[in-house]
Amino acid sequence: MAKKRIIKCISCGVYNENRESCKNCGAVISYEERRKAHIKKESKKRIEAVKKEPPSFIENLKGHHFLAYRALGWLLYSGFVVVSAIGAFLAWLIFAIAAG
Repeated sequence: MAKKRIIKCISCGVYNENRESCKNCGAVISYEERRKAHIKKESKKRIEAVKKEPPSFIENLKGHHFLAYRALGWLLYSGFVVVSAIGAFLAWLIFAIAAG
């Protein structure tokens, strides 16, 4: 025997039996469906927020129309990458020695 599920609609207050949407107003009353819609909406908001984020100073320099500024941007970017690589190597070396 199937389990009987009675859910009250949030929008209009009508009780619905074994339904995903309200028989009176058509609103989604299933918790799972509402949760999926909420997660989808929130992930879309996060993606839009990341897309709206302005580029950094170095990224602006890398795409500049003046050659000297563009070269400076690439030089700063390359320096940042090299310093990060050296830092990562030193961290790995310290942990490797400590694990000894």
